[in-house]
Amino acid sequence: MFNPAYTLIIFTLFFNIFTSVQAVEKPSNHYGVHGMTLFGGKDGLFASHLPMYHQPHNVQMIMQFHFANEKVENSVRQQLQQQSSSPQQLWTIVPKPFDLMTLHPKMSDELPRLHIEVVEGHFERGGNSQFTAQKIIIDKVLLFSTLNMEKEQPKSASAQYQKIAVSPNSPNQFLIKRLGNRPEADHLLRVLNYDLSKMSQLSVPIESELTESGLTESIHPSTTAITEALGKQNYNHDLSAASVIEIYLETRELQ
Repeated sequence: MFNPAYTLIIFTLFFNIFTSVQAVEKPSNHYGVHGMTLFGGKDGLFASHLPMYHQPHNVQMIMQFHFANEKVENSVRQQLQQQSSSPQQLWTIVPKPFDLMTLHPKMSDELPRLHIEVVEGHFERGGNSQFTAQKIIIDKVLLFSTLNMEKEQPKSASAQYQKIAVSPNSPNQFLIKRLGNRPEADHLLRVLNYDLSKMSQLSVPIESELTESGLTESIHPSTTAITEALGKQNYNHDLSAASVIEIYLETRELQ
């Protein structure tokens, strides 16, 4: 006997399957090659997506990860640790194309495993390839923020830096600038021999700078200003300027 209720159930089931398949197959606006800075030391590794104010790169994302190959993991950790006090310590990774939104905390409980190339230096600016075809396992995403692509939006008078470290007492401590409205600065620094265990974020005033055309508003603080802000926050004004090392600074790609 014909039962309208059964027909409705079957129709609903097939409709849900069809729409689910469409959602999976629909190309993402964030699919592409997403280069990242690589940083860390003997106790762990991090990567920060190189953002821009256009798709598919309009996301600030920082993750903690490890290599599937233990020998590669140990080698990269050791080399980064050896370079910890060097003025030149930029490394980058280049994953095969993937959808950046798969790293969004609300998208899936299971993080993807990426296949990457490891480059000492910048992969698009003369860096030297160290390892190829390496699989990495993402342990956790520490920051995922979609950037506002609109121009001429209000800017904050201070820069917010997030502390990145494997643990509160890790000897490898980093500061990375939280991105706001464009134009911006992708700014990564290492802090040496200084206790940041009780700090999770640092606010640094952005001062105007004198140029040939007069006073112009800077989009990031200097390492000197960051050093002073660290000293004030921890009530220690004797922090050496050599303790704050700029690993990466990019402004041209974030106009």
